[in-house]
Amino acid sequence: MLWKERKYAWFLLAFLWCFGFAGSLSRFVISYYQGEITASLGVGRNFLGTTWSTATFIGALCAPLGGLLVDRYGVKKVMLLVSSFQILSITAVITMRNELGYFIGNGLFAGFVGLGASTSYVLITGWFKHHRAKALAVLGSSTSLGFAVMVPILANWQGLNWIKVYEILLLVSLIFIPCIVFILREHTDREIVADEKDAMNEAPTHDSAAKPLLKWLNTVRIFTNMLRHPVYLIVAFGIFTCGISMGTVEMNLVAIHQTAHVSTGMISSAMSLLGLLEVFGGITFSILLDHTSRTKALAILYLLRTAAFTFLILHFPVSPILFSLLFGATYVGAVPGAILVARESLADGDKNMGLHTGILLLVHQLGGVLAALAGGFNFDLAHNYQLLIGFNLLLSLSVSTLYFKVQSRHKRSEAAAESLAQ
Repeated sequence: MLWKERKYAWFLLAFLWCFGFAGSLSRFVISYYQGEITASLGVGRNFLGTTWSTATFIGALCAPLGGLLVDRYGVKKVMLLVSSFQILSITAVITMRNELGYFIGNGLFAGFVGLGASTSYVLITGWFKHHRAKALAVLGSSTSLGFAVMVPILANWQGLNWIKVYEILLLVSLIFIPCIVFILREHTDREIVADEKDAMNEAPTHDSAAKPLLKWLNTVRIFTNMLRHPVYLIVAFGIFTCGISMGTVEMNLVAIHQTAHVSTGMISSAMSLLGLLEVFGGITFSILLDHTSRTKALAILYLLRTAAFTFLILHFPVSPILFSLLFGATYVGAVPGAILVARESLADGDKNMGLHTGILLLVHQLGGVLAALAGGFNFDLAHNYQLLIGFNLLLSLSVSTLYFKVQSRHKRSEAAAESLAQ
């Protein structure tokens, strides 16, 4: 046992982190080689944006389906399926090397990779008991830190181009498959719970033809119960807001600074600071999530985002730095925090972790798609991003208020329980 957790839990975290770090190559290639890709394929930047939106939307739809597959067939099988789609995606881009191949690879097949959106969350929450939020934050930092480290290295690598980067990604994906088979282990407690659930579902009938219908009805029942739970609805609204915020930052932040006539040096400094704070801020918030009330931590997180978007909408000289400090500190903590609150607020949170996580990630991705579309609409309409920034500000403030109300309700419930006990 290491810090009250099994050694394999830490090994699993390191294993997933390394592949997440290597997987940041996909973020690097689309950010750094946009000009080279459009020139090679003979397309415009809008084609890349359309391809990205298509993959994000398909991935959003696949997230809850992937969660169901995880609950039913286990993490390993789903991860193998997702790795196969990843390989097909990269292979299509490399072999066809034209507009159609790029759209099929990075638009369609990359979208089906969204089936695995919940796998890492299910694995980590299954193995970790005392440091779940910290483990999820560390895992979430892998892509951010990988991007921050790889940009200066690969940008100065002579002879490197976007096709070679995709070839490296293909090699990483091929290595990942045998690692899944021989290294990855699911938590035994999860398997026991799944076996018990299957036994309960199958006990009342011996008619094999009725089993698919019963499973479908059970899924509908679970989804209905989730919609009836007020805390879950607040969590879903919060994670939708988070998706809009992250989509705004990833797709439009540089353009927002450029529209405000921020210098290139200031933009570079702000973006570097944002990447660093994604790592350190995420770990800091994960400690709060593990050692204080999670609803209170999330309320503070969205309050900080409200302040960040306030600085951004005002556009004074140091607002890019202040925004990166505040938003970067909250970047990683929102998604794992929401998943943990949802898991603990629902009675069947452990038994249907994959489905719950998948639905929340679907909502999060849809927020990102909305932000990407809204950013272009806002700029075409007003030649700035003020409406989009203001929308983010109001949403973050609303979510913060709702989480503070949930926290105060919990305090009143605890006080009432203590008075009854006395």
